[in-house]
Amino acid sequence: MDSAPDFSGDIALILALLVVAWLGACALISLMGGWHRLAARFCSESAIDGEEIRFASMSIGTGLFPARYRRVLFVTVGPSGIGLSVIFLFRVLHPLLFIPWSAVESAQRERSWLVHHVAVNICGFEKRLFFRGSAVLA
Repeated sequence: MDSAPDFSGDIALILALLVVAWLGACALISLMGGWHRLAARFCSESAIDGEEIRFASMSIGTGLFPARYRRVLFVTVGPSGIGLSVIFLFRVLHPLLFIPWSAVESAQRERSWLVHHVAVNICGFEKRLFFRGSAVLA
């Protein structure tokens, strides 16, 4: 009688590859989207005090491939600036950010097609941050 094949090694390999692919995708979004460049200037060790918007949406940049963070962001708007963090599953190369108001060049409400968003320009950063959904209401 033939025994059933043992796929336990294959399953472990597939799971390991999925984890590596997930971590690589998160890192690539950070590097190509601009979060990593923002972190070089605005990395924070702790959260700030202020009004927190949970599961907010934001994109960095425009064009064909903006970095989109859909409902995975925690935005804190405080008297000293804006705090940004990503939920745990996407945290690879996405440290906490604190952008002081002095570094914000402009922030204005805009509308493209049927979508309302707030466009934020950061001094010395070539891409714009576009906040959508509940972050616009804050």
